[in-house]
Amino acid sequence: MELSRTISLFSHVSRFIMLTVAAAMALSPSLPSQTATKLIGDACYNELQQRERKTLWSYTAERRVNNHIFRERVIETVDGPVRHLLAVDSHPPTQAEIKEEDDRHQELLKNPSGRRAIRKQRDDDDKTMEELLRIIPDVFVFEDQGKEGESERIAFHPNPGFKPKTYEQRVLHALDGIVFIDLHEKRIARLSGSLETRVKFGYGLIGHVEQGGTIEITRVNLSPGVWKTSAEKIDIDGRIVMFKTINKHQDESRTGFEPVAPDTTFAQALDKFGQK
Repeated sequence: MELSRTISLFSHVSRFIMLTVAAAMALSPSLPSQTATKLIGDACYNELQQRERKTLWSYTAERRVNNHIFRERVIETVDGPVRHLLAVDSHPPTQAEIKEEDDRHQELLKNPSGRRAIRKQRDDDDKTMEELLRIIPDVFVFEDQGKEGESERIAFHPNPGFKPKTYEQRVLHALDGIVFIDLHEKRIARLSGSLETRVKFGYGLIGHVEQGGTIEITRVNLSPGVWKTSAEKIDIDGRIVMFKTINKHQDESRTGFEPVAPDTTFAQALDKFGQK
């Protein structure tokens, strides 16, 4: 069971780090004379309340993978995001690329258990992040570095007194970086961080995440209280014994956000793409 949880963690580690830290940093704009722990505790509580709002969006994404640029239209659904390829290196997709995407979508459309598995993994990730939000004040030491424009610059460092109890907590606790808080909306505007230590699983016998992994996140305010990631660059390496090397090199930007119905399904997204 521990091994399966490790594999799941690796496959979602980039999303986990991004969302957990981004969700945790909504600080009070006036930075009153309270302890940093109290400020972060209030922020985490507010974020947990806001996470109860379920909104779905569509957007255009550009992913940079192995010196190629993939342009896609993405629709978020109750089953997870659905991607439709628009171009590769500024050229329309080939017939082979179109068929490969269509075959993958049709397989999921005909396989309810596959869609349920995707939804379960997303729900499990959300539950894990909500649990982590409750311990954020204990995980980091925070340092106010003053205002920059409309944002407050906050440094965060691993709290040496915190003892991680789970694999997820170990990855989170290894982060060190800077976050910029929008003072009007009290939400994160930018984040940059790195893994300051090599994170081991099973004393290194099961696997590890390498020291020096980096993450850069930029977010945009779409409507009151609604923020989405507009750019993310993630470089994380590691491995699991007897399994493939972990190699998370993700570079993606997102534009053209539009709201979609909160009950949008996988089939409805395909219908919009003309693939059903």
